[in-house]
Amino acid sequence: MTTSTMLPNHLGGQWVTGSGAGTPLFDPVLGTELARVSSAGLDLSAGFAFAREQGGAALRALSYGERAALLGAIVKVLQANRDAYYEIATANCGTTTKDSAVDIDGGIFTLGYYARQGEALGSAHALLDGERIRMGKDPVFQTQHILSPTRGVALFINAFNFPSWGLWEKAAPALLSGVPVIVKPATATAWLTQRMVKDVIDAGILPPGALSVVCGSSAGLMDQLQPFDVVSFTGSA
Repeated sequence: MTTSTMLPNHLGGQWVTGSGAGTPLFDPVLGTELARVSSAGLDLSAGFAFAREQGGAALRALSYGERAALLGAIVKVLQANRDAYYEIATANCGTTTKDSAVDIDGGIFTLGYYARQGEALGSAHALLDGERIRMGKDPVFQTQHILSPTRGVALFINAFNFPSWGLWEKAAPALLSGVPVIVKPATATAWLTQRMVKDVIDAGILPPGALSVVCGSSAGLMDQLQPFDVVSFTGSA
């Protein structure tokens, strides 16, 4: 990877390179520039809308078991590319092999765990919330609460120290629940997150709009949030 390489973002179902010079990613040991990232010029509004309307609808059309199968397929793709992830982690994160294993293999393991949990839910499209509640003297008159996917997006703004596990420990339950994901990795170590998302997108596992990645600045992301969207931060000040 040369210093002129700009890592593309995936938003609105397509790969889009940010404008401007971008922010460089460095090898923290050698100080050499590895790549650049930029979110400047992205149409965030259209990207969020595409995720809600296209990605969300496609995910909700599947059962929990079917979405769990997608997670299982992602696990296979990530396992097939583990060596590349370790190389990226060493170069961009400066981690040892053992440290990288916690992040990379931990993320893959978490995906597999949710895949197994979802498989047990089978063909259900909604989950029961508690027991039936009797609403009157006549036992025929009862109510049942259910859990169904929120009709929004899940925005994840992640920390620098777990670019793999931070992505998948959030994305796995969201995707299993039928909610499209937009991840904004910490800029300094964004390469690993971007590469993992790229491998999954290239494999054609998920419906368009189900998984997006925005590298670089988080400016404007929070402005796109609407009712039924969810947001999760990991990190310090």
